Amino acid sequence: MQFINYFFASVVSFSGLVVGMLLAKIAPEEQKPLEKYFDFARKTLLLAIFIFLAFYFFSNYASLLVLLGYFAFVMLIEFKLKDVFKKTIVTYTVLGILFFLSSKNMNLFVIESSLVMLYGIPTASLLCKRKDKNHYKVLLYNIGFVIIANLLFFL
Repeated sequence: MQFINYFFASVVSFSGLVVGMLLAKIAPEEQKPLEKYFDFARKTLLLAIFIFLAFYFFSNYASLLVLLGYFAFVMLIEFKLKDVFKKTIVTYTVLGILFFLSSKNMNLFVIESSLVMLYGIPTASLLCKRKDKNHYKVLLYNIGFVIIANLLFFL
C-alpha cells in the first residue's frame, strides 16, 4: 500500500471525531439523554474492532496473544479511569497501533478503518461540551492516533 493512501485512510478514520463534534453541536439538547447509549456504542464498537482483528490473527497464536493483551489493557483503562479524556487518549493510541496491524490485509483494513471512524462519532459526542468549547482539545488529545499510525508505517 502506498503511503498517501494509508495517510488519507488514517485521516478519514480520525474524522469520526469531527463528525461526532458536529453531531454534538447540531443537537446539544440530545447529549444528556443519549449519553448512556453513546457509551454503550463506544464499548460495542471497540469490541467489534478487536473481534475482527482476532479473527484475522486467529491462526498466529503469538499475535493473537498480543492482541488479547491490547484488548485487556484497553478494557482495563475503559473501566478503571473516570476521566473520559484520559480514556480516549490511551484508546486512540492503541487504535493507531491496531490500524497499522490491519493494513497488511486490505479487507481487514477497510473494516477496521470504518470501525475506527464509527467509534469516533459517539466518543466525540460524549467529549464535546457546548459550555466548555473544548472542540480543539478533543482533536488535539486524540491526534496520537494519526501520528502513531503513520509513524508505524515507516518502521
